Amino acid sequence: MAALLNNQTQQNCLLQSHHSFGRLKSSVNTFISDVFVSKIHAFIEWNDQHWLLRDVSSNGTWVNGQRLAHDQVAQLNVGDVIAFASKSGYAFEVHDVNPPCDCLIPVEHNSVAIELEYFHLLPSKKSHNRVLSYNSQTYSWWQETLDDNLSQSTRAAELNDQECLDIDGLTWQLQINRTIEDTQLLRPNVTSLDELTFFFQTSLDEESTHVVMQNGEEHIDLLTRSHHYLSLCLARQRAKDMQAGVDDSEQGWVYAELLAKDLGFDASHLNIQIYRMRKQFVDALNNSCESSNIIERNAGKLRLASKFFCITKGDKIECDTRQFTHQESNQHVSQYVNH
Repeated sequence: MAALLNNQTQQNCLLQSHHSFGRLKSSVNTFISDVFVSKIHAFIEWNDQHWLLRDVSSNGTWVNGQRLAHDQVAQLNVGDVIAFASKSGYAFEVHDVNPPCDCLIPVEHNSVAIELEYFHLLPSKKSHNRVLSYNSQTYSWWQETLDDNLSQSTRAAELNDQECLDIDGLTWQLQINRTIEDTQLLRPNVTSLDELTFFFQTSLDEESTHVVMQNGEEHIDLLTRSHHYLSLCLARQRAKDMQAGVDDSEQGWVYAELLAKDLGFDASHLNIQIYRMRKQFVDALNNSCESSNIIERNAGKLRLASKFFCITKGDKIECDTRQFTHQESNQHVSQYVNH
């Protein structure tokens, strides 16, 4: 993430997408206590390609010893030195010019800031693990606790910008820097889980499970992963309920405690398997269509959210829940998986 080093304090200044410097503490991102620094002295902004510095002060801003003209814009590069009010004034060196990202920044401890992915696990040694997930429809972050009490409902709580979290006795502050343009890039262009079909290919001994996700003509290989067996078990339960004529809202639900026992998992391991499945799905779809909800949870129960899937064991189709069978598509995916 983009950062400046304060040469006076040797502390990092992590840049927000629109970052202000000045003496008006309540109105700037980085406060500079110097009577020669203007209340709002300068801005650094991300323009989707570069970081740009703009001077709006009375006493000037310098980059590498050269004073900027008032309202002049300068593109920043690693190693540039920025000084406010004079050549020898408060100086910051540019250390990183990567695009802005949401992060957790340490509060009164020297830990490294945590760059947040769309779906991010926060492990804890003293308490329950937590997951932070980004909702691209509301442009907001949500916190979910992975409680080892599997009979309890899992609840998510919305987080505000600058809100503080306690992790193992250390305080971290959420800093939202993401631009709206970044959140609207979708791969592929999916708006509903109903647009997707999952193809499960499991070995005869069920020791390995390969999953391919289909969206129209596009096939996304989710590879062979241990957590796919969990989603396979949930898919089988949903298929069983479909065949029995169970209502859609009631299909596929399995008590988490019973599922963990059947798979030989403890609660923590089951939660991590669910997290890995959800994260892989989020990464594959770039957080589109609330993709973290591929595994639904309710009152201590789990189910696979998708209702369109095909399960193949060995070379035999075990079940296919799609309303219409596309033989050519099945053959194509089978060749893709086996390849």
